[in-house]
Amino acid sequence: MNYNAVIFDLFGTLVDDFVSGVGQMNTELATALGVPFEPFMQLWRETAEMRSSGAFQTVEASIEHVCAVMGMHIGTEQMRKAVEIRLHYTRRALEPRPNALTTLTQLKTTGYKLGLVSNCSIEIPILWPETPFGEFFDDAIFSSRASLKKPDPRIFQLACRHLGVVPESCVYVADGENHELAAAAKLGFRSILIRTASVRRNTKLHQEADEWQGASIAALPELPGLLHEEF
Repeated sequence: MNYNAVIFDLFGTLVDDFVSGVGQMNTELATALGVPFEPFMQLWRETAEMRSSGAFQTVEASIEHVCAVMGMHIGTEQMRKAVEIRLHYTRRALEPRPNALTTLTQLKTTGYKLGLVSNCSIEIPILWPETPFGEFFDDAIFSSRASLKKPDPRIFQLACRHLGVVPESCVYVADGENHELAAAAKLGFRSILIRTASVRRNTKLHQEADEWQGASIAALPELPGLLHEEF
């Protein structure tokens, strides 16, 4: 098959899973807001689905919602500091994996269109233009902007429409969270699992990766060679 587009997952694929520093971030967030840590974090976790599904289109809105449920009034300066903390740690989480940019450069030079489909909160699309990834991608779909989440097939179809391609001409590369690989493959994508250390550590989160029988790579630099072999 002559593929003309490669669509990537973000966390666990192009960047590491967003786990490092989360505990410190949450502590700083509650402190900045002046709210009790445990009740705040319980509600914050409970609204994770809302954040990634597009219920909040600003960082402020997501924080305001949780504080309002707690009956807490947050001042302007407290909110400014809280937003700053969220964006600071999110920037750190968007650091490219080793060889990620080199791999993207190679694919781009070869002539592939590059796309992204990510389940994420609003901080990611806000910061995306600042990252080194922005110049490589022809389009990026974020669940918090599209109000669609993987494995909903519509989010993959949306990515194809934006790139001007059909699923059968696309490769999808991901770490196998939320059964995304099978969802893409069912539409006609060539799905490829990236088996990273985080996938091996957290098989509950990446159940699909543990069961995956299709093509896989251990690191991003293997991808161009695999695609070349399949031409």
